[in-house]
Amino acid sequence: MQISDVELMRRVADGDQQAFSTLLDRHSKMVLNLVYRIILSRVDAEDICQEVFERLWIQAPKWQDDAKLTTWLYRVANNLALNHSQRFQQRHVHDDGLVEFIVDSAAEPECPLREADSEVREALGDLPENQRAVMAFRFYQDVSVKDIAVIMDLSAKAVESLLSRAKKQLRVKLGGVK
Repeated sequence: MQISDVELMRRVADGDQQAFSTLLDRHSKMVLNLVYRIILSRVDAEDICQEVFERLWIQAPKWQDDAKLTTWLYRVANNLALNHSQRFQQRHVHDDGLVEFIVDSAAEPECPLREADSEVREALGDLPENQRAVMAFRFYQDVSVKDIAVIMDLSAKAVESLLSRAKKQLRVKLGGVK
């Protein structure tokens, strides 16, 4: 039987490094993938992922069981990734898997988005970081709009608006319907 995140956090709060290692094994890939899809740099994503889990270790003694651990991890990862992107203004997309996934998810019959991958990469890279982040949460991590709102400290309506604007911008940039 798998030990719950809540129990593991209680153990981490007591300094249990094995419990921390279990949490790291359980959630680090998800955090790394999410951060990578926001900042678009594998090396920087690894650094930020490490920082997320350093913060988790530090936060453990003050942990409240009323929050889901994954929501907390998503929020911290998102904030660190967006802060990083704003500092360095990275605008290049290098993730073909995300490109294909977002294109497939956003495409409509009257709006062919599959022109050329380089155009799609460029269009995604031109999205503001917060739009790229909601796209990554929604279409790569399959996080609900409600949960994205909690993670990004926005209303659900604001998240839906960001998703809508991102899809519209992708369609316009790729020669689709406005």
